[in-house]
Parts: sequence; C-alpha cells; structure tokens
Amino acid sequence: MDPQDFIDRFYLALLDKGWTFPEIDEMDIMYYLQLLTRKMESEKVYIDDVL
Repeated sequence: MDPQDFIDRFYLALLDKGWTFPEIDEMDIMYYLQLLTRKMESEKVYIDDVL
C-alpha cells in the first residue's frame, strides 16, 4: 500500500468515527499509531476461542 492510500484510508476511518479534519490534523499521528500497535498486541485470539 502506498503512503497516500494509507493516509486516505486512515482519514476516512477517523471521519467515519466522527473526527473532524482539524482534529485529525492536530493529533500526534506517531503516538496514535503506537497506541494502535499496543492495542493490537493486547488483543490476542486463541484457538480455543475460535473453535
């Protein structure tokens, strides 16, 4: 995925959640991505939960 495609999807996802353009532009994007990474690491799925 090229960077522009990532940014477009990122903005669209946040806009769908009710964010505004100024709110997105003012946010600390690197910190937000770190938080998302931490969230993904903490959401583990075990095989017993799937079966």
